Amino acid sequence: MGIWHTRAPSCDHIRRGRNRSGARRNATGASSGTASGADGITAVAGRVAGGLPAVALITTAALAARAAGRKVLRRVSDISAELAAIYEGDAGGSIAPEHDPEEIAELVRHLNVTLQMLSRERGFTSDVSHELRSPITALRAELDDALLYPGQTDVPTLTTRLLPCVDRLEAMVTDLLTLARSRVGRAGRRERFDLDECARQVVSERLDRCPVTLMAGSGVTVDAVPAEIRRALVNLLDNAQRYARKTVDVEVRRQGGDALLAVSDDGEGVPEADRRRIFERFTRLDVCPDRDGPGTGLGLAITQEIARGHGGSIHVEDSETGGARFVLRLPLSA
Repeated sequence: MGIWHTRAPSCDHIRRGRNRSGARRNATGASSGTASGADGITAVAGRVAGGLPAVALITTAALAARAAGRKVLRRVSDISAELAAIYEGDAGGSIAPEHDPEEIAELVRHLNVTLQMLSRERGFTSDVSHELRSPITALRAELDDALLYPGQTDVPTLTTRLLPCVDRLEAMVTDLLTLARSRVGRAGRRERFDLDECARQVVSERLDRCPVTLMAGSGVTVDAVPAEIRRALVNLLDNAQRYARKTVDVEVRRQGGDALLAVSDDGEGVPEADRRRIFERFTRLDVCPDRDGPGTGLGLAITQEIARGHGGSIHVEDSETGGARFVLRLPLSA
């Protein structure tokens, strides 16, 4: 039997084969891998290089936001200090606006409105104290004299002197309560009723110094609190009677989408400079002091609050008879 001899490949052949296969692999895989590796390095380098500005921007933005936050906090601290100074002082004040962000600027605006309201309320409290002090002082003086000289005190005479002070106190307390109720809207429930009928009833119940002429249409209906509208008309009539010479006129009619209630007199009228001021609380014009009576200075302020509470308005103008004409407007019922 024959013996087959197999020749083992030489190392050169193996190396050449490996080289050829390696070359093939390089042509297909390793070569492409080398190329992709270079591209990957380039891409990574580009990302790093391109990322540096982004990182810088982010860092800058973060620092800017932090600085802005500190600035806002400093501004809020300054506002708090200003509020504390205003609160500790007796005089009114306001916060000076600056170049603030919109949110801070809106806060400053609202705070200034609140400070104005508080200043008005502070003045109102002072006015109330002053107005109440006068009748209370008169009462105390009369009672002190009665105690010092009981044998010389005539009770009917003393009562006659004290009753006007009591009437004034009662009128003031009633007006203050009405004003407080009208401002919070708790004076009563709204109803649909005829404003012309309300005016006829109010006028018919009065016994005034000057005759009242009523010109009222029909079907002038409003959605309102009847007691408040009645009080507003009574206040306007009391004011007109205080300043009228001979006549007072009341007019009720429709005008566009409003119900119009006007009260006119033939007195001296209201000067232009005082036509807004007279609706402030405790404001009186010394036009006819002899007929001023025990007025509290709150009637027109209450009437304005009632008008605003019903979505209406009130203003004063010249009347055809030369005096003042107060015009109250209320929305007509739908």
